[in-house]
Amino acid sequence: MHEYSDLLGIIKRTFSNRTFSQSRGQTQMCLNEPVGLSSSACSKPGSPSAKMMSSWILLVALACGLAGAQDPTLQELSTKVQQLTTKVEELQRDVSVRQVAFSAALLETQEWTDVGPFDADKTLEFKKVVTNVGNGYNPETGIFTAPVKGLYYFRVTGMAGSSGELNAGLKKNGQNMFAIYQKAGTQAGTSNGMALELEQGDRVYVQLWPNLTVADQSRLSTFTGFLVFPM
Repeated sequence: MHEYSDLLGIIKRTFSNRTFSQSRGQTQMCLNEPVGLSSSACSKPGSPSAKMMSSWILLVALACGLAGAQDPTLQELSTKVQQLTTKVEELQRDVSVRQVAFSAALLETQEWTDVGPFDADKTLEFKKVVTNVGNGYNPETGIFTAPVKGLYYFRVTGMAGSSGELNAGLKKNGQNMFAIYQKAGTQAGTSNGMALELEQGDRVYVQLWPNLTVADQSRLSTFTGFLVFPM
């Protein structure tokens, strides 16, 4: 039993930065120190963080149960602890990948600048990245690649350039999903948005139609998207 007591001591120290609180009659686990999630936050029932906290509870309960039994070996106990530790790490990674959002402007310069015209459809590379949580957007290609399956929201805003007319579309894997259109003349803006279901690896980007221009000065023509919820 001395060996089991030593192992339980290790688990106790690992678990020492986690406390419990009562909220509206329900027991919740809170974090006193960061462990891959937001610090000083209680987990909500059913959330990924709650599942992770449940795994820690199960970890300690299992260790206590095995320590009180007569037959289990130290190797068996260590294997169970390792399996549950791996599960907790998987849940931590799952929480981080569910945080996805990006927003970028077409150009970095503050000078009024036209992009286009081109002879064929042109994928616009929004170079001035303001936000890129999850690193799903690539400013070198102008393409957003979904890191996780879910419902996403996208919005495109554009300013007509010297052609006096703007027509551009948002595409998913080559398929037109929605467009922005403006023919009121130069320095006239337009915007549109849509919620889309994406599979992991789906590609979303904006293309300018042939023989047209779009203008920017670091904040007028933008491409934004974020994960509403995973599926």
